[in-house]
Amino acid sequence: MTLSDTTGPNSQTLAQRRAQLKAQRKIKFYKVAWRTLAMGALAAGTIKVAASPIWLIRSPEQIEVSNNQLLSDENVQALLPVPYPQALVNVQPEVLADSLSAHQPIESAVVRRKLIPPKLHVQITERTPVAVARPNIEQPLTAIPDQPIPFEEPGLIDAQGVWIPRNSFAELGAIANPTLQVIGMRAKDAHEWRTLYREVASSPVAIMAIDWTRSDNLILESELGSVHLGPFSSRLAQQLSALDQLRRLDDRVNSEKVAFINLQDPERPIVEILQATSHSTATP
Repeated sequence: MTLSDTTGPNSQTLAQRRAQLKAQRKIKFYKVAWRTLAMGALAAGTIKVAASPIWLIRSPEQIEVSNNQLLSDENVQALLPVPYPQALVNVQPEVLADSLSAHQPIESAVVRRKLIPPKLHVQITERTPVAVARPNIEQPLTAIPDQPIPFEEPGLIDAQGVWIPRNSFAELGAIANPTLQVIGMRAKDAHEWRTLYREVASSPVAIMAIDWTRSDNLILESELGSVHLGPFSSRLAQQLSALDQLRRLDDRVNSEKVAFINLQDPERPIVEILQATSHSTATP
């Protein structure tokens, strides 16, 4: 046995291995090239098909709208700047979504293209008004400018504290008439409003109006009468619970003689009684 036989492969074996590797690389190259050509042909075919006359958006009926509650399908379709007929491949979903979100009643929008059958699918998220926001001093309707200033003119407000121009829904053909009213709310109150509205909406005692004119005394107009809470605080839930416990107040006090209910200390509710010449205080 020679030294070369014991220390490694001979030249013939190395040549065979090189030939195998070369063949493997060639096969891999052809696979990649074929895959690239196939994908390119598929993409080109898709574009060609999408641009053909049968893949056109010809009318608003080919625009499908979902998740809308206040705005009708027709309202949303009319807001889309789509010239008809329009090749589906030429539609820019992001541009259409941005055009919808530019309208204040619409918080966000997503637009997608569908090939079979050719149409657009539009999913919107509306800003749902939960209250009418009135400034501390009402301005005449004729004095409201085209670009109203938030919280300084009558408007609408959603659960997140976003102010919406009063006529914004009506201009889009929708109706938004929340029954709750908020008076004197300011832009800086938006964070506290989220908690305030959540508690008021879940209160077993119906609340019709919130007077936020004075930051040191939040006043609720409820089915039991006017309720003074003092400054907004973390005790709001406890205060509303105490208000619920006063439902049988009519059994003890004539509601017509009640000036207001003081719940600044929810553990010691005070009912202010009207007198002919002065006020007196009664603690339930």
